[in-house]
Amino acid sequence: MDKKTIDLIDAAISRRKPLRTITNALRLVNGLGDGLPGLVLEQYADHCVIHLFDKRWIAHKEALAEFVETRLGASYLIVKERLAPQALKSEQINASVYIDQAPSRTVVQENALHFGVDLNDGLNSGLFLDMRRNRKIVAGLTKGLRVLNCFAYTCSFGVYARASGASGVINVDISRKCLERGRENYELNQLECAKDEFVRADALTYMKLALKKGNRFGCVILDPPSFARHGGKVFSVKKDFPVLIDAAMKIMESGGVLLAATNFSGFSHQVLKEMVVAGGREKVKSIKQLGQDTDFRGSGRMPESYLAALLVRTK
Repeated sequence: MDKKTIDLIDAAISRRKPLRTITNALRLVNGLGDGLPGLVLEQYADHCVIHLFDKRWIAHKEALAEFVETRLGASYLIVKERLAPQALKSEQINASVYIDQAPSRTVVQENALHFGVDLNDGLNSGLFLDMRRNRKIVAGLTKGLRVLNCFAYTCSFGVYARASGASGVINVDISRKCLERGRENYELNQLECAKDEFVRADALTYMKLALKKGNRFGCVILDPPSFARHGGKVFSVKKDFPVLIDAAMKIMESGGVLLAATNFSGFSHQVLKEMVVAGGREKVKSIKQLGQDTDFRGSGRMPESYLAALLVRTK
């Protein structure tokens, strides 16, 4: 790598310094937003992952690994080539471990909470960094509320809500493995869980059943994947999100809070707002636009760094 590239990476890392007061898990380089199109560098404690979205970085993998080891003192580094336009599955990427002085798993801190991550367990680490600020915002509104965390993944929103005084949390996900990692996150934060806190189910099916039983929630979190397959069924956020929003609004308590979010770059905030208004009808009191945290510099300018999120309050 030439000096200009190294200087750009150094500058990007320096810009994230203020975030280190609240977390040791952050995106240090965000592609085009930092003047480095196609390059993403993330740090999780002393573990790092590099995502390559442009083939021009392939020739610089060794140099990037040396930089990460020298500059960041990383004990683990994995490089993931994500050159295919829709590389959404682990089998669609080429992953290579360059530094292996520690296992791929580690524990990170975020706003005084702890989360387990694994940088070599599929495409994602187990903690979506771009939702950091939104986790704190939503959690601050959940004290005393019953929270339904749909598409819970590893239950980070559930951890935040419980730590903030939610009266109860139900984490729903179709993946048993993700829910088990969610339990581990509860244990890391010394949170005792209720019997029904982790539910392996389809989110839409669960919400329909909740409506039928008369169960209501003060907060519902909808942050589905853009695309997924399970049990022969195909989930597409483009097709299915309006139905999810409609179902969520029906089980919301008066004065409740809905977080509707997606990384699908085909949905603008305006499109998402129209879905919420259509699904909520007369129940919507206010809608606030949310986005990614400050380490996602240039957010929205490239598909690998996109988030449309709305905080909806009901009447």
